[in-house]
Amino acid sequence: MTSLVDGVDGADDSTGGGPAADPRGWALPRTVSVGDLGPLAEPISEHNGQAVAVTPLTNHPGWLAKLYRPDQHPEDAERLDLLISAPDTLPEAERALLYAGTCWPAARIQEPGNPAVGCVIPMAPEEYRCELRRGAFSERRFVEIDWLAKSDQSIRGVGLPSPGAAGRLAACRQLTRLAAVLESLGLVYSDWSFSNAFWSPAQHSVYLIDVDGCQPAKMPDIHQPNWADPLTPAGADADEYTDRYRLGLLVAKCMTGLRDAHTFHTVAASPWPNRPAVSEVLLDMLLATDRERRPSAAQLHQALNNGPYLRTTPRPTRTELPPLPSKPARLPAPRPAADAQRPVKEAESTPPKPPENGLDAGWIAVLVIAAILLIVILANH
Repeated sequence: MTSLVDGVDGADDSTGGGPAADPRGWALPRTVSVGDLGPLAEPISEHNGQAVAVTPLTNHPGWLAKLYRPDQHPEDAERLDLLISAPDTLPEAERALLYAGTCWPAARIQEPGNPAVGCVIPMAPEEYRCELRRGAFSERRFVEIDWLAKSDQSIRGVGLPSPGAAGRLAACRQLTRLAAVLESLGLVYSDWSFSNAFWSPAQHSVYLIDVDGCQPAKMPDIHQPNWADPLTPAGADADEYTDRYRLGLLVAKCMTGLRDAHTFHTVAASPWPNRPAVSEVLLDMLLATDRERRPSAAQLHQALNNGPYLRTTPRPTRTELPPLPSKPARLPAPRPAADAQRPVKEAESTPPKPPENGLDAGWIAVLVIAAILLIVILANH
């Protein structure tokens, strides 16, 4: 299979050429101008990452114009052309998977003086949009794969059907198959995280977005909180080994429904007895001390399909499992002061004991005074 690092044989040049062999319903030239696209609707996203706007095409429902910032590198036009042509180098099944599971770019948008204004991409299918319930309110929106990295109980809490073990497995199989296709093309994605993939609870499938940012061999490693590769030094480029770590971390979180160090410990406990290789592959992806010995996306995909873990290098040594988060210490209950025999609330709520004869002191005093007055009156008569 041809890697884009070495170029794409037989790809159309960047001057347009014939219609793209794209089964997604719109045969358009591989380079277009903004005017060729017809009127643009209101943006659905603005100033997000490298894009200044993502705008629906009024005359072509289901398609978007992703418009880039004007400070793009000159080589971005060539890179986009390679991406647009890449599916032509794949076997039919993998090409269909790429088109069905990603917003793969269909055309490069150019203008005089700017060869990389943006690209034309498909909108995610409607099956990835669901009604999310939050208390008395609900909102129909695309479901990010973030939700698959939560417990079934949390997922049911927003009105989505719980995936169960089978649903998690099915989604992760597709995710790793897509990753294996990108890796076979020599492309680095880098953005394996919660916000760059959608999840369909009904179809148990996933859909990658922002794939137009893929680059051959390496790309700048943009910091992503909680997704930093411990073996990719700060300031170094992301490469296929960075991708393997982040893919392994995403799959581990989606398979377990956990997010912190419990994810690693659950994977190490081998919770998938029917697929014993899954834990081994994931632990080597996440804990290998030699980044170049991390298993490939294809190896993880094979393990998820109940296949063997066939190492191409000696088994890597692993770092220790990260420590589990400690539970907050419980403070001892405060002791009462030396002169306080019981809490104030208890004293306020405890009624005083009545005298043993059943009369309180006030009535006794009244009777005594009345008796003395009676004696004085009788003595004066």
